[in-house]
Amino acid sequence: MFSAGWGANHFSTLLVVYRRDLGLAPSALGILFGAYALGLVPGLILAGRASDRWGRRALVLPASALALAGTAVLAFGTHGFGVLLAGRLIYGLGMGAVMSPGSVWLQELSPVGAGPRRATLALSAGFGLGPVVSGAMAELAPAPMMLPYVAHGLVMAWALAGARAVPETAGRPRPAAGDARARTRPGDLRVLVELLPAAPWAFGFAAVTLAILPGLMRPHVSRPVLYSGLVIFTTLLAGVLVQPVVRRLGRAADLVGLAAGGLGIVLGARAVDLGSPALVFAVAPLVGGGYGLIMTSGLAEVAARAPVRVRGTAVGVYYVLTYVGFALPFLHAKLSRDWTDAGTLRCVAGVVAVCLVARALIEALGQRRATARP
Repeated sequence: MFSAGWGANHFSTLLVVYRRDLGLAPSALGILFGAYALGLVPGLILAGRASDRWGRRALVLPASALALAGTAVLAFGTHGFGVLLAGRLIYGLGMGAVMSPGSVWLQELSPVGAGPRRATLALSAGFGLGPVVSGAMAELAPAPMMLPYVAHGLVMAWALAGARAVPETAGRPRPAAGDARARTRPGDLRVLVELLPAAPWAFGFAAVTLAILPGLMRPHVSRPVLYSGLVIFTTLLAGVLVQPVVRRLGRAADLVGLAAGGLGIVLGARAVDLGSPALVFAVAPLVGGGYGLIMTSGLAEVAARAPVRVRGTAVGVYYVLTYVGFALPFLHAKLSRDWTDAGTLRCVAGVVAVCLVARALIEALGQRRATARP
Protein backbone atom coordinates (compact mmCIF):
# COMPACT_ATOMS: atom_id res chain seq x y z
CA MET A 1 0.00 0.00 0.00
CA PHE A 2 2.84 2.38 0.89
CA SER A 3 4.87 1.74 -2.24
CA ALA A 4 1.79 1.85 -4.48
CA GLY A 5 0.85 5.22 -2.98
CA TRP A 6 4.40 6.44 -3.58
CA GLY A 7 4.17 5.60 -7.28
CA ALA A 8 0.72 7.09 -7.69
CA ASN A 9 1.56 10.45 -6.18
CA HIS A 10 5.20 11.24 -6.90
CA PHE A 11 4.01 11.89 -10.45
CA SER A 12 2.36 15.06 -9.08
CA THR A 13 5.76 16.60 -8.35
CA LEU A 14 7.05 15.71 -11.79
CA LEU A 15 4.23 17.56 -13.54
CA VAL A 16 6.31 20.73 -13.16
CA VAL A 17 9.24 18.99 -14.88
CA TYR A 18 7.07 17.84 -17.80
CA ARG A 19 5.66 21.33 -18.21
CA ARG A 20 9.15 22.84 -18.16
CA ASP A 21 11.12 20.28 -20.20
CA LEU A 22 8.48 18.84 -22.54
CA GLY A 23 6.42 22.02 -22.94
CA LEU A 24 3.12 20.29 -22.09
CA ALA A 25 0.07 22.54 -21.75
CA PRO A 26 -1.87 22.76 -18.45
CA SER A 27 -4.78 20.82 -19.96
CA ALA A 28 -2.39 18.02 -21.03
CA LEU A 29 -0.97 17.92 -17.51
CA GLY A 30 -4.50 17.70 -16.13
CA ILE A 31 -5.19 14.75 -18.43
CA LEU A 32 -2.01 12.98 -17.28
CA PHE A 33 -2.78 13.68 -13.63
CA GLY A 34 -6.23 12.11 -13.89
CA ALA A 35 -5.61 9.58 -16.69
CA TYR A 36 -4.61 6.78 -14.42
CA ALA A 37 -8.13 6.97 -12.98
CA LEU A 38 -9.29 5.40 -16.26
CA GLY A 39 -7.25 2.33 -15.36
CA LEU A 40 -7.88 2.76 -11.66
CA VAL A 41 -11.68 2.46 -11.83
CA PRO A 42 -11.84 -1.03 -13.40
CA GLY A 43 -8.91 -2.08 -11.23
CA LEU A 44 -10.67 -1.00 -8.05
CA ILE A 45 -14.05 -2.51 -8.84
CA LEU A 46 -13.02 -5.72 -10.60
CA ALA A 47 -10.17 -6.54 -8.22
CA GLY A 48 -12.32 -5.79 -5.16
CA ARG A 49 -15.06 -8.07 -6.43
CA ALA A 50 -12.58 -10.77 -7.47
CA SER A 51 -10.90 -10.67 -4.05
CA ASP A 52 -14.25 -11.42 -2.40
CA ARG A 53 -14.17 -14.70 -4.28
CA TRP A 54 -10.51 -15.61 -4.76
CA GLY A 55 -8.81 -13.89 -1.82
CA ARG A 56 -6.88 -10.68 -1.17
CA ARG A 57 -3.33 -11.96 -1.59
CA ALA A 58 -4.15 -13.56 -4.94
CA LEU A 59 -5.01 -10.13 -6.34
CA VAL A 60 -2.54 -7.81 -4.59
CA LEU A 61 0.68 -9.59 -5.61
CA PRO A 62 0.11 -9.68 -9.40
CA ALA A 63 -1.39 -6.18 -9.29
CA SER A 64 1.78 -4.91 -7.63
CA ALA A 65 3.82 -6.43 -10.45
CA LEU A 66 1.59 -4.63 -12.98
CA ALA A 67 2.11 -1.32 -11.15
CA LEU A 68 5.85 -1.95 -11.30
CA ALA A 69 5.54 -2.38 -15.08
CA GLY A 70 3.70 0.95 -15.28
CA THR A 71 6.56 2.65 -13.46
CA ALA A 72 9.00 1.12 -15.97
CA VAL A 73 7.03 2.64 -18.85
CA LEU A 74 6.90 6.05 -17.17
CA ALA A 75 10.69 6.02 -16.85
CA PHE A 76 10.79 6.52 -20.63
CA GLY A 77 8.53 9.57 -20.47
CA THR A 78 11.13 11.68 -22.27
CA HIS A 79 9.66 10.18 -25.45
CA GLY A 80 6.55 12.30 -25.02
CA PHE A 81 2.95 12.57 -23.97
CA GLY A 82 1.87 9.22 -25.46
CA VAL A 83 4.38 7.22 -23.39
CA LEU A 84 3.42 9.11 -20.23
CA LEU A 85 -0.26 8.49 -20.92
CA ALA A 86 0.30 4.75 -21.45
CA GLY A 87 2.37 4.50 -18.28
CA ARG A 88 -0.25 6.30 -16.22
CA LEU A 89 -3.02 4.03 -17.52
CA ILE A 90 -1.02 0.88 -16.72
CA TYR A 91 -0.06 2.18 -13.30
CA GLY A 92 -3.67 3.13 -12.61
CA LEU A 93 -4.89 -0.38 -13.36
CA GLY A 94 -2.25 -1.89 -11.08
CA MET A 95 -2.85 0.70 -8.37
CA GLY A 96 -6.59 0.07 -8.36
CA ALA A 97 -6.09 -3.66 -8.09
CA VAL A 98 -3.75 -3.11 -5.13
CA MET A 99 -5.86 -0.56 -3.26
CA SER A 100 -9.24 -2.22 -2.84
CA PRO A 101 -8.17 -5.79 -1.98
CA GLY A 102 -5.08 -4.41 -0.21
CA SER A 103 -7.20 -2.21 2.07
CA VAL A 104 -9.48 -5.13 2.94
CA TRP A 105 -6.47 -7.43 3.42
CA LEU A 106 -4.93 -4.93 5.83
CA GLN A 107 -8.22 -4.52 7.70
CA GLU A 108 -8.61 -8.28 8.06
CA LEU A 109 -5.06 -8.54 9.43
CA SER A 110 -5.63 -5.71 11.94
CA PRO A 111 -7.47 -5.47 15.28
CA VAL A 112 -11.10 -4.40 14.98
CA GLY A 113 -11.37 -0.70 14.18
CA ALA A 114 -7.67 -0.22 13.36
CA GLY A 115 -7.80 -1.34 9.72
CA PRO A 116 -9.23 1.81 8.08
CA ARG A 117 -6.75 4.01 9.95
CA ARG A 118 -3.81 1.79 8.98
CA ALA A 119 -4.90 1.72 5.34
CA THR A 120 -5.10 5.52 5.22
CA LEU A 121 -1.76 5.86 7.03
CA ALA A 122 -0.01 3.51 4.62
CA LEU A 123 -1.40 5.25 1.55
CA SER A 124 -0.81 8.74 2.97
CA ALA A 125 2.77 7.94 3.92
CA GLY A 126 3.45 6.79 0.37
CA PHE A 127 1.50 9.68 -1.13
CA GLY A 128 3.50 12.15 0.99
CA LEU A 129 7.04 10.73 0.98
CA GLY A 130 7.14 9.86 -2.72
CA PRO A 131 6.74 13.45 -3.96
CA VAL A 132 9.43 14.75 -1.58
CA VAL A 133 12.01 12.14 -2.63
CA SER A 134 11.17 12.41 -6.33
CA GLY A 135 11.03 16.21 -6.14
CA ALA A 136 14.48 16.36 -4.59
CA MET A 137 15.83 13.97 -7.24
CA ALA A 138 14.23 15.89 -10.09
CA GLU A 139 15.54 19.20 -8.75
CA LEU A 140 19.05 18.21 -7.69
CA ALA A 141 20.04 14.98 -9.50
CA PRO A 142 20.60 14.15 -13.16
CA ALA A 143 17.96 12.53 -15.39
CA PRO A 144 14.98 14.19 -13.62
CA MET A 145 12.43 12.34 -15.78
CA MET A 146 13.95 8.89 -15.20
CA LEU A 147 15.76 8.64 -11.85
CA PRO A 148 12.60 9.13 -9.69
CA TYR A 149 11.00 6.11 -11.39
CA VAL A 150 14.11 4.01 -10.86
CA ALA A 151 13.96 4.81 -7.15
CA HIS A 152 10.28 3.95 -6.96
CA GLY A 153 10.82 0.73 -8.90
CA LEU A 154 13.33 -0.41 -6.27
CA VAL A 155 10.91 0.44 -3.44
CA MET A 156 8.06 -1.37 -5.21
CA ALA A 157 10.15 -4.47 -5.88
CA TRP A 158 11.24 -4.57 -2.21
CA ALA A 159 7.63 -4.24 -1.02
CA LEU A 160 6.42 -6.92 -3.42
CA ALA A 161 9.08 -9.34 -2.20
CA GLY A 162 8.10 -8.70 1.43
CA ALA A 163 4.36 -9.06 0.81
CA ARG A 164 4.82 -12.60 -0.47
CA ALA A 165 5.24 -13.77 3.14
CA VAL A 166 1.94 -12.23 4.35
CA PRO A 167 -0.80 -14.86 4.77
CA GLU A 168 -4.18 -14.86 3.03
CA THR A 169 -7.11 -13.70 5.16
CA ALA A 170 -10.15 -14.40 2.97
CA GLY A 171 -11.66 -17.83 3.46
CA ARG A 172 -12.08 -20.08 0.44
CA PRO A 173 -13.78 -21.49 -1.52
CA ARG A 174 -15.98 -18.52 -2.34
CA PRO A 175 -19.43 -18.73 -3.94
CA ALA A 176 -19.44 -18.60 -7.72
CA ALA A 177 -20.57 -15.38 -9.38
CA GLY A 178 -24.02 -16.81 -10.14
CA ASP A 179 -24.58 -18.10 -6.61
CA ALA A 180 -27.31 -16.21 -4.74
CA ARG A 181 -24.98 -15.81 -1.78
CA ALA A 182 -22.48 -13.91 -3.95
CA ARG A 183 -24.92 -11.43 -5.42
CA THR A 184 -24.76 -7.83 -4.30
CA ARG A 185 -28.11 -6.72 -2.95
CA PRO A 186 -29.22 -3.05 -3.12
CA GLY A 187 -29.07 -2.63 0.66
CA ASP A 188 -25.47 -3.91 0.79
CA LEU A 189 -24.09 -0.74 -0.78
CA ARG A 190 -26.51 1.81 0.68
CA VAL A 191 -23.67 3.25 2.74
CA LEU A 192 -21.94 4.33 -0.48
CA VAL A 193 -24.96 6.39 -1.55
CA GLU A 194 -25.00 8.13 1.82
CA LEU A 195 -21.28 8.94 1.55
CA LEU A 196 -21.54 10.24 -2.02
CA PRO A 197 -21.62 14.00 -1.22
CA ALA A 198 -18.36 13.74 0.71
CA ALA A 199 -16.34 10.93 -0.90
CA PRO A 200 -15.11 12.73 -4.08
CA TRP A 201 -13.66 15.54 -1.98
CA ALA A 202 -11.15 13.22 -0.31
CA PHE A 203 -8.87 13.38 -3.33
CA GLY A 204 -10.56 16.53 -4.66
CA PHE A 205 -9.16 18.48 -1.70
CA ALA A 206 -5.76 16.84 -2.01
CA ALA A 207 -5.65 17.66 -5.74
CA VAL A 208 -5.74 21.38 -4.95
CA THR A 209 -2.23 21.28 -3.51
CA LEU A 210 -1.04 18.22 -5.43
CA ALA A 211 -1.68 19.57 -8.92
CA ILE A 212 -3.30 23.02 -9.03
CA LEU A 213 -1.57 25.45 -6.67
CA PRO A 214 2.06 24.30 -7.21
CA GLY A 215 1.70 24.98 -10.93
CA LEU A 216 0.15 28.39 -10.31
CA MET A 217 2.97 29.32 -7.91
CA ARG A 218 5.69 28.23 -10.33
CA PRO A 219 6.51 31.80 -11.51
CA HIS A 220 6.95 32.91 -7.90
CA VAL A 221 9.47 30.30 -6.66
CA SER A 222 13.07 29.64 -7.60
CA ARG A 223 12.92 25.84 -7.20
CA PRO A 224 9.42 24.86 -8.34
CA VAL A 225 9.91 21.08 -8.28
CA LEU A 226 11.23 21.00 -4.73
CA TYR A 227 8.56 23.51 -3.67
CA SER A 228 5.87 21.26 -5.15
CA GLY A 229 7.24 18.25 -3.28
CA LEU A 230 7.24 20.10 0.05
CA VAL A 231 3.67 21.34 -0.47
CA ILE A 232 2.50 17.82 -1.27
CA PHE A 233 4.36 16.42 1.73
CA THR A 234 2.72 19.00 4.01
CA THR A 235 -0.70 18.10 2.61
CA LEU A 236 -0.33 14.37 3.16
CA LEU A 237 1.36 14.82 6.54
CA ALA A 238 -1.77 16.63 7.69
CA GLY A 239 -3.80 13.67 6.42
CA VAL A 240 -1.73 11.41 8.67
CA LEU A 241 -1.79 13.67 11.72
CA VAL A 242 -5.58 13.94 11.81
CA GLN A 243 -6.00 10.18 12.17
CA PRO A 244 -6.33 10.20 15.99
CA VAL A 245 -9.13 12.75 15.65
CA VAL A 246 -11.28 10.56 13.39
CA ARG A 247 -12.41 8.20 16.15
CA ARG A 248 -13.25 11.09 18.49
CA LEU A 249 -15.37 12.81 15.86
CA GLY A 250 -17.17 9.61 14.93
CA ARG A 251 -19.69 10.00 12.11
CA ALA A 252 -19.18 13.77 12.09
CA ALA A 253 -15.59 13.34 10.81
CA ASP A 254 -16.45 13.77 7.14
CA LEU A 255 -18.51 16.90 7.93
CA VAL A 256 -15.52 18.45 9.68
CA GLY A 257 -13.36 17.34 6.76
CA LEU A 258 -15.63 19.05 4.25
CA ALA A 259 -15.57 22.26 6.29
CA ALA A 260 -11.78 22.26 6.65
CA GLY A 261 -11.17 21.47 2.98
CA GLY A 262 -13.64 24.12 1.81
CA LEU A 263 -11.90 26.72 3.97
CA GLY A 264 -8.57 25.60 2.51
CA ILE A 265 -9.83 26.16 -1.04
CA VAL A 266 -11.02 29.67 -0.14
CA LEU A 267 -7.58 30.39 1.31
CA GLY A 268 -6.02 28.91 -1.83
CA ALA A 269 -7.94 31.40 -3.96
CA ARG A 270 -6.52 34.17 -1.79
CA ALA A 271 -3.00 32.79 -2.26
CA VAL A 272 -3.52 32.96 -6.03
CA ASP A 273 -4.78 36.55 -5.77
CA LEU A 274 -1.68 37.57 -3.81
CA GLY A 275 0.76 35.37 -5.73
CA SER A 276 1.94 34.06 -2.34
CA PRO A 277 3.77 30.70 -2.32
CA ALA A 278 4.08 30.91 1.48
CA LEU A 279 0.32 31.11 1.96
CA VAL A 280 -0.03 27.75 0.18
CA PHE A 281 1.62 26.16 3.22
CA ALA A 282 -1.41 27.30 5.23
CA VAL A 283 -3.74 25.81 2.61
CA ALA A 284 -2.00 22.42 2.64
CA PRO A 285 -2.89 21.39 6.24
CA LEU A 286 -6.54 22.34 5.72
CA VAL A 287 -7.07 20.41 2.48
CA GLY A 288 -4.83 17.59 3.74
CA GLY A 289 -6.79 17.34 6.96
CA GLY A 290 -10.01 17.28 4.95
CA TYR A 291 -8.62 14.44 2.82
CA GLY A 292 -7.59 12.40 5.87
CA LEU A 293 -10.87 12.85 7.73
CA ILE A 294 -13.06 11.99 4.75
CA MET A 295 -10.98 9.03 3.58
CA THR A 296 -10.63 7.32 6.96
CA SER A 297 -14.18 7.93 8.17
CA GLY A 298 -15.55 6.67 4.84
CA LEU A 299 -13.48 3.48 4.95
CA ALA A 300 -14.57 2.93 8.54
CA GLU A 301 -18.25 3.34 7.59
CA VAL A 302 -17.91 0.90 4.70
CA ALA A 303 -16.06 -1.63 6.87
CA ALA A 304 -18.72 -1.39 9.57
CA ARG A 305 -21.81 -1.53 7.39
CA ALA A 306 -20.97 -3.53 4.24
CA PRO A 307 -21.44 -7.33 4.61
CA VAL A 308 -18.22 -9.34 4.63
CA ARG A 309 -19.17 -11.21 1.44
CA VAL A 310 -19.13 -7.93 -0.57
CA ARG A 311 -16.61 -5.95 1.46
CA GLY A 312 -13.96 -5.96 -1.27
CA THR A 313 -16.49 -4.72 -3.81
CA ALA A 314 -17.75 -2.01 -1.44
CA VAL A 315 -14.25 -0.74 -0.64
CA GLY A 316 -13.42 -0.71 -4.36
CA VAL A 317 -16.50 1.35 -5.21
CA TYR A 318 -15.77 3.74 -2.33
CA TYR A 319 -12.27 4.34 -3.66
CA VAL A 320 -13.76 4.99 -7.11
CA LEU A 321 -15.97 7.68 -5.58
CA THR A 322 -12.97 9.30 -3.88
CA TYR A 323 -10.93 9.28 -7.07
CA VAL A 324 -13.61 11.26 -8.89
CA GLY A 325 -11.95 14.21 -7.15
CA PHE A 326 -8.87 13.82 -9.33
CA ALA A 327 -10.87 15.28 -12.20
CA LEU A 328 -10.66 18.65 -10.46
CA PRO A 329 -7.30 19.79 -11.95
CA PHE A 330 -8.57 19.14 -15.48
CA LEU A 331 -11.86 20.95 -14.80
CA HIS A 332 -9.95 23.82 -13.20
CA ALA A 333 -7.70 24.17 -16.23
CA LYS A 334 -10.74 24.39 -18.51
CA LEU A 335 -12.94 26.65 -16.40
CA SER A 336 -10.20 29.05 -15.34
CA ARG A 337 -9.88 30.28 -18.93
CA ASP A 338 -13.13 32.16 -18.46
CA TRP A 339 -13.42 32.44 -14.67
CA THR A 340 -9.74 33.05 -13.71
CA ASP A 341 -7.82 30.71 -11.40
CA ALA A 342 -8.93 32.38 -8.17
CA GLY A 343 -12.54 32.68 -9.36
CA THR A 344 -12.68 29.01 -10.24
CA LEU A 345 -11.37 28.02 -6.81
CA ARG A 346 -14.04 30.16 -5.16
CA CYS A 347 -16.72 28.42 -7.22
CA VAL A 348 -15.31 25.06 -6.16
CA ALA A 349 -15.54 26.17 -2.52
CA GLY A 350 -19.21 26.99 -3.13
CA VAL A 351 -19.83 23.46 -4.42
CA VAL A 352 -18.12 22.09 -1.31
CA ALA A 353 -20.53 24.10 0.85
CA VAL A 354 -23.50 22.57 -0.97
CA CYS A 355 -22.07 19.07 -0.47
CA LEU A 356 -21.52 19.80 3.22
CA VAL A 357 -25.20 20.73 3.66
CA ALA A 358 -26.32 17.64 1.70
CA ARG A 359 -24.12 15.30 3.73
CA ALA A 360 -25.31 16.86 7.01
CA LEU A 361 -28.94 16.34 5.99
CA ILE A 362 -28.29 12.71 5.04
CA GLU A 363 -26.58 12.08 8.36
CA ALA A 364 -29.42 13.76 10.30
CA LEU A 365 -32.03 11.64 8.50
CA GLY A 366 -30.02 8.50 9.22
CA GLN A 367 -29.80 9.34 12.89
CA ARG A 368 -33.55 10.03 12.99
CA ARG A 369 -34.33 6.66 11.38
CA ALA A 370 -32.04 4.90 13.84
CA THR A 371 -33.73 6.61 16.78
CA ALA A 372 -37.21 5.78 15.47
CA ARG A 373 -36.48 2.04 15.28
CA PRO A 374 -37.96 0.06 18.20
